[in-house]
Amino acid sequence: MRIKKIRAAILCMMLSATAAFSFGCGKAEEAPSTEKTTADAANKGNTETVTEAEQEKDESGFYVTDDCVETVGDTINVRVEPSTTANIYVLLEAGKVLKRTGYNDEWTRVKLDGTEFYIYSEYVQETDKTVAEDVQASEDEDTSEEEELVKKVVLDPCNQGYINASEEMIGPNASESKLGCSVGDVGVALGTKESELNLSYAKAVKSELERRGFEVVLTRDTNDIDITNKARADIANSSEASAFIRIQAGSSSNDALMGIMAITITKDSPYNSELYDESHNLATRILQGAIKATNASNQGIFETSDMTGMNWSRIPVATIQIGYLSNETEEANLVSEEYMEKLVQGIADGIEYYFED
Repeated sequence: MRIKKIRAAILCMMLSATAAFSFGCGKAEEAPSTEKTTADAANKGNTETVTEAEQEKDESGFYVTDDCVETVGDTINVRVEPSTTANIYVLLEAGKVLKRTGYNDEWTRVKLDGTEFYIYSEYVQETDKTVAEDVQASEDEDTSEEEELVKKVVLDPCNQGYINASEEMIGPNASESKLGCSVGDVGVALGTKESELNLSYAKAVKSELERRGFEVVLTRDTNDIDITNKARADIANSSEASAFIRIQAGSSSNDALMGIMAITITKDSPYNSELYDESHNLATRILQGAIKATNASNQGIFETSDMTGMNWSRIPVATIQIGYLSNETEEANLVSEEYMEKLVQGIADGIEYYFED
């Protein structure tokens, strides 16, 4: 009998051990760890997995990151908010490397000009760590020893009261030529003459900048003048100014089009590509100031190598297109004293932003 009891005890211990091995010693089965692959549009090609606990979200619902992405596509809208209806801060081309600070299913948050903006995630892709380090090093570069810009600018009120029909090359050694200067457009409702409007804005910006301690040169101070676009650039080149800013209005066959646009040279301009970075920054800053002051529609930055007045410039150059005379509402705004004061303040603010960079 004693031997049977011992055998039974041994059998019971063996069964208990087997149960413990199979069923976790009576405890509930441990749930598998939750993992997900962050292979969304902002992380295409990334096959690494991370636990949700490791992914930190900020109060806006964006996964927090500290890396870089590269733009892909033809023209990329950089918006002030994560929405397709938000204002455009600037337009970028493919291949631009940007600091990424966060992303969600649709939008990627990037840092540009010291401020955070948003790009639709399908237009960016991750870049390698070496490039990211190079970009960060460039952003953090000590500029304390850089020569301070002379607070002197040249303002060009585009167009004039008379057509200059003489042909001039659109840039140094160019095969293409254009008219020396045009009279500009006319407002669709009020008959506003662009040449006079441009001059009014240029004079007002000059006064505001001088109040802020700038030295300002106008390429013209009257509408009754005959000066070509190349000659205006020559004035800027010989002025010892730090920036050349051209002011113009626009017109479109689409009479619903409204807003402010900045225009500058292309990165591969055959005439003055060495000025691209500073010119693009100048255009960006002026547009930023103008939009902030007026809350007008942001038409972004347009790059071209077809504008004579910019192609002949030997100093950073940008054109600010203040609005569309082909739109009744915008024409009324542009001639309004209240709106003009806001826009002039905004343009002056943008110029100051540029000098503070």
